[in-house]
Amino acid sequence: MTKMAIEVGGTFTDLIWIEGAEVRTHKVPSTPQDASVGVIAGLEEALGRQLSGLTELFHGSTVATNAVIERKGCRTALITTQGFRDILSLQRQLRPNVYAVACKKPEPLLAPRQCAEVVERLDATGAVVTPLDEAGLVATLDTLMKREQPEALAVCLLHSYRNAAHEERVRDLIARHYPDLPVVLSTAVLPTFREYERASTTVMAAYLVPLVGRYVERLERHLAERAEGSDLFIMQSSGGVLPSAGAHQRGVDMLNSGPAAGVIGAVKVAAIIGDTEVITLDIGGTSADICLIADGAPGITSETEVDGLPVGLPSIDIANIGSGGGSLAWVDPGGMMQVGPRSAGARPGPACYGHGGTVPAVTDALVKLGWIRPHRFLGGRMTLQAERAEAALHAFGAPLGQSAAEAAQAMVDIAAAHVSQGIRLVSVQRGHDPKAYALYGYGGMGPMIGALAAAELKIRRVVIPPHPGLFSALGLLVADLKRIYRETHFLPVTGETVADVAAIFAAMRGRAETEFAAFGRAPEDVVFEHALEMRYQGQGFELLAPIDLRQLESGGADYLRTAFRAAHQARYGAVSYADPVEIVTFRLVAEVRTSGEVLRSLTSGRALPQAAPELESGEILFHGRAIACRFAWRESLPAGFVLAGPAVIEEPTATTLVPPGWSALVDTTGALILSPEAQP
Repeated sequence: MTKMAIEVGGTFTDLIWIEGAEVRTHKVPSTPQDASVGVIAGLEEALGRQLSGLTELFHGSTVATNAVIERKGCRTALITTQGFRDILSLQRQLRPNVYAVACKKPEPLLAPRQCAEVVERLDATGAVVTPLDEAGLVATLDTLMKREQPEALAVCLLHSYRNAAHEERVRDLIARHYPDLPVVLSTAVLPTFREYERASTTVMAAYLVPLVGRYVERLERHLAERAEGSDLFIMQSSGGVLPSAGAHQRGVDMLNSGPAAGVIGAVKVAAIIGDTEVITLDIGGTSADICLIADGAPGITSETEVDGLPVGLPSIDIANIGSGGGSLAWVDPGGMMQVGPRSAGARPGPACYGHGGTVPAVTDALVKLGWIRPHRFLGGRMTLQAERAEAALHAFGAPLGQSAAEAAQAMVDIAAAHVSQGIRLVSVQRGHDPKAYALYGYGGMGPMIGALAAAELKIRRVVIPPHPGLFSALGLLVADLKRIYRETHFLPVTGETVADVAAIFAAMRGRAETEFAAFGRAPEDVVFEHALEMRYQGQGFELLAPIDLRQLESGGADYLRTAFRAAHQARYGAVSYADPVEIVTFRLVAEVRTSGEVLRSLTSGRALPQAAPELESGEILFHGRAIACRFAWRESLPAGFVLAGPAVIEEPTATTLVPPGWSALVDTTGALILSPEAQP
């Protein structure tokens, strides 16, 4: 019986699985043209004839995110209330850069011609103002289908979050006339207020339904043929997994699922090591994903963006910058060197891959500096071509008056500066001192850049967890079965509110238990967390406050006000005791906790290897000088082993740099703890 996780990145597809009591790993190139090809190839290479013993497959993918960014979703149309056809184009009056003279809004997924109106109207309480014109809807629908030939329909009617009757009737009429057409209702995806965000999220969900559905179906079909009886679970951006049956119609939940998995893995490993204040740094081939974990929990945001378009679904609060191992060097109009966000991707990849790339990437710079040894890349499974890296760096650096080595060092310095700025975004700019946090570096490039970025920010503890290059896949194995439910109900906080709050949460729990029962989970296995999004009456936005139902019952309205004021004080540093408070949105987290068997395999202790640690002497280039360096094979290092920098620690999935003045300690969990050495 085998439990496996697969995470698809921009450059590599990572596999990690449990075989007996051992954790095994594998890595294959991603196939951007059809990600399922790389996934299936990885499955066959990793397990082969043993694939029939696969019992559970956990999967995170960039398929949904890439489809939105590259505009490769399906032909979609929107049905909305009369007078609101332009909602996707109008968007909000907010400007991402208030100093820009010309402000360009993000391109919506649909043009106005793909949006149709229906005569109907609900007021803000959900009462019917104008009945649904069913005959007019059918005529409009026929015209829309002939003109646009959509592959999926989104339905988002005004104030339907208070009353779903009109949306459900629209769905039924569409099913009667076009039974094979997928239909996505806003009340099913996001039953909350704010029309633009709800419409954007619903359209994105419909835009992804056929693509994600076909992708998941291909994986399910392959598993049915080669691993009959195995279960497929899909990672969500909120940090939990769900059975694949729930993903066919909710591809929007897969946005940013890979980075979310890495954060969950870091939370679990940090709890074992004893770190509660953590900044995660996940650097792959294309991007760096950064998240701040406070008191052992990552921040959850009610809304995120993909390519500038809002997605109103709860997700782990992750900042993303375009800096990775495949980031390409270029020269801006002012003649200055820049690195990223343009990336070499999986094909052609960095020049040293030998697939036709001629522009130097960060990986080429690391090869030139000697920090990555070509014959050790991917544990020796792939030999890099150092001469191609040299040629690309020389051709790029010569016009700038730089040697290949100087260009390589400059590229690494710029990449590290970008990462440092990204860490400041989630820490300093939000009132957190990064020096009080441990930096967890993973992904193929995180262990290489981690200590360099930490040194600039004066962070004194860098943790490189086990299997860092596959750590997001590891996060899939330890993620809980989880879904977050949100519903808008405007309620003033008064003495009569308590009973309403309890009743609404009870109804939400009932729906959650029904859904989890369909996943094969008993009600007693589901753990619930309750929270309210509240604000002072008249405020434009809400703050999230966790709620304990037992304390609510005993403390009443005063308990709710106190919970909100605590959240307001933490965010803004001030509270008002005079202004009335109102509840806007109810949030329920339902989850079934994982067993943690993977972490037990990872952290059961590291016995002293029979042979001595594998150490080699060599040299690297560091800030323009050739310096002596030791190269160590990570799997040969016992717990308690200390390696002083400059040193390079190699393993099959990543390479860790221990800069001069730093040292690395092998923790009993197998993690590497990097820290600056004490100054005399």
